[in-house]
Amino acid sequence: MSTWRYARSQIAIHWLAALAIVFLLVTGTFVLAELPNTTPKVGNLRIHMIVGLLAGALAVSRLVLRRRLPAPPPAAFERMARAGHVALNIVVLLLALSGMGLALKSGALDAVFGGGALPEDFEAYALRPVHGLLSRLAMALIALHVVAALYHQFVLRDRLLARVGLGKA
Repeated sequence: MSTWRYARSQIAIHWLAALAIVFLLVTGTFVLAELPNTTPKVGNLRIHMIVGLLAGALAVSRLVLRRRLPAPPPAAFERMARAGHVALNIVVLLLALSGMGLALKSGALDAVFGGGALPEDFEAYALRPVHGLLSRLAMALIALHVVAALYHQFVLRDRLLARVGLGKA
């Protein structure tokens, strides 16, 4: 393993988390939000809850590994990058927590995994707008993260993407 790259486990977690989070944001925004709270929504909500739990667990795993494994040398704008990563991790964890809280408070957990009924409207619960706002914040932070990575790769030409497994180190 090169000290230029993150460890393979960190790279794998990064990309798995990225896929899970993008899946959650897209399906939550364009599928779940549009479906009425009837039986067809239950299957979609089940997948959303399972993948959301996975994304939260991956965020925690990423933080644990970051503490235990050496980091590559700092890149340009390291302070801004660190702040962006911290913000993104916090938002992902808050999304997972607000989603779990909403599922528990609304009875959706029982509806999805136990056969109960979904609430008439999730908007009646205080955590729903919080979860929605956090999802929009996550979208903005992800967009910023991608733009910053592309700026490093194509403007600064510092091969930053190689640190997360894209390209030669």
